[in-house]
Amino acid sequence: MSQDWLLAVNLGSFAMAGTGLLFVVLWSIDRQRTSALVFAGAIGCYIAATVALSVGLPAALASSIHGVLFPVAMLLLADGLLRRVGDRLPRAAALAYLVPMVLMVWFFAYVSPLLVGRIVTQNLLTALLLLVVIRRLRTRMPRTGPNWAALAATAACAFALGIAVIVAPFSPIPREIVTQADLDTYMRTGLELCLIVSSTIVLPGVMVTMLAVTVIDIARELRFQRDCDELTGLLNRRGFNRQAETMLRSADRSTLIVADVDHFKAVNDTAGHSAGDRVLIAIARILTDSVRDGQTVGRIGGEEFAVLLAGTGLDEAVVWAETIRTRVAGQFVDVGSQIISVTASFGIAAGGTRSRLTDLVESADKALYKAKAAGRNQISVDA
Repeated sequence: MSQDWLLAVNLGSFAMAGTGLLFVVLWSIDRQRTSALVFAGAIGCYIAATVALSVGLPAALASSIHGVLFPVAMLLLADGLLRRVGDRLPRAAALAYLVPMVLMVWFFAYVSPLLVGRIVTQNLLTALLLLVVIRRLRTRMPRTGPNWAALAATAACAFALGIAVIVAPFSPIPREIVTQADLDTYMRTGLELCLIVSSTIVLPGVMVTMLAVTVIDIARELRFQRDCDELTGLLNRRGFNRQAETMLRSADRSTLIVADVDHFKAVNDTAGHSAGDRVLIAIARILTDSVRDGQTVGRIGGEEFAVLLAGTGLDEAVVWAETIRTRVAGQFVDVGSQIISVTASFGIAAGGTRSRLTDLVESADKALYKAKAAGRNQISVDA
């Protein structure tokens, strides 16, 4: 009966097998996302640790196997949480967790057999490990919804483990579970209730949360690849058109500014394409630093940029463009072998209520051609 009961209370951990397989699938889709594979490894080790307690092995042997596999699972969980945000679990922290854990479990399994000693050791050290992870996450992760969800799940796991440590001294736990009476006594303790909640609700919930967060991460990256320019980080033509059309539908007036880097081909020919890339990045940074809410910027061609100023009239847009033109003209780009200066020409087109983006682009392009024909490094407005 005791083995049947152990299998029953660990259904939550066995149910995580499906989550682990999904992590493997996500990793196979994106091999750079190693956190997904690490999470799958954590689930595998945790399930193996649970099986060790459920297949009828001698108590000391089962505890020893569990005492190794459980901390490895928690180390992988901690490392996966940090890998997801571009960090890694420090080796010193891993050793400071793993070595005392294995030694204490061995001591309470063979030298001085004590069930509560093993449980408290595992829960206390794991809670402390997760607190280290939480601290690193708070200082390294961007403040986004998925990141907050990951942080909350980690905190919930640490809290559940901590509660078990607090409850343990007040639970009448036998030194070891040898007889059915020992098992019946243990089953009625508050500590076992905490462990059941942790193993069947909290930890599976953490892994499901991280699975959902990983899916969101992949979806966001795919959206970025679809709508953004890899070199500058700005919206590409598709992304810019999508966002600009949305903004135009709700704006009573709008102004489109199209900018083109002057003599860009000469920069590539004389200084190399890497120099051209640095020029584009420098201009993209100027544009990004200058836009605010209600404005969007994109790289819509090789050396061509577009800015939509929703809710902005022509006069204000001209002032804005002149500021950008001046900043670009004063920009010196270090390309390694030399320092070069660049200029840009600007075409501006204004629209009213429900203006069509295609019409604005056509008008702004006409104005840009006029600026180029007039000598470059200047602004032209489509009349």
